[in-house]
Amino acid sequence: MPRLTITLDGQTAGLPDAVVPALQRLTDRTNAAQKTALTVLEWLTTHLKEVAIADDLTAAIEQLRRQHETDAQANLESSAKAARDELIAALDPP
Repeated sequence: MPRLTITLDGQTAGLPDAVVPALQRLTDRTNAAQKTALTVLEWLTTHLKEVAIADDLTAAIEQLRRQHETDAQANLESSAKAARDELIAALDPP
């Protein structure tokens, strides 16, 4: 009997024992990188949630990128207009 059994919608599947050490290595790597102390089960749950939201997250990041570009362009245009106005004003005698 495998050590890792998953039940979803009343169906159960077992993963081979050899999967557990591999998942432990991934968990350890994540814990080291993120300074966390997740168990394999916690890591697996988190990872599956990340997989579930991946498409929505990609869309959200793209929207944030576009908004950032729009904001940056507006800021550049505003700054350029202010610099232009200052340079023109500097040409007029005091």
